[in-house]
Amino acid sequence: MHSEAVSAYGIAALVILIAIGLALLVIALSSNASPASASAPAAWAQFRFGYPVYALIFLAFDMEMIFMYPWAVVFADIGLSAFLDMLVFIALLSAGIAYAWRMGGLEWE
Repeated sequence: MHSEAVSAYGIAALVILIAIGLALLVIALSSNASPASASAPAAWAQFRFGYPVYALIFLAFDMEMIFMYPWAVVFADIGLSAFLDMLVFIALLSAGIAYAWRMGGLEWE
């Protein structure tokens, strides 16, 4: 069983490394691109594309509720492992909410 856990963590680490690599690739490729507002018509330049921020907020709160109810049912049976898993999950969701807050997604317009 120990080797299965190491294998699972190895796969998770590989996925994280691939995600970080792809993010760095996108950043490197986008640094050469021209700003979108320079080529956009004047009507589109003033339009605010805030939908991704609102989608991030929705997903953060929605996913939190979807996964916390079943977790609460089995928490007593699993113990500390379940607590640590949920702690990591909530930390990731909190990072998403903090990012949306920084982007102005929680401000009333």
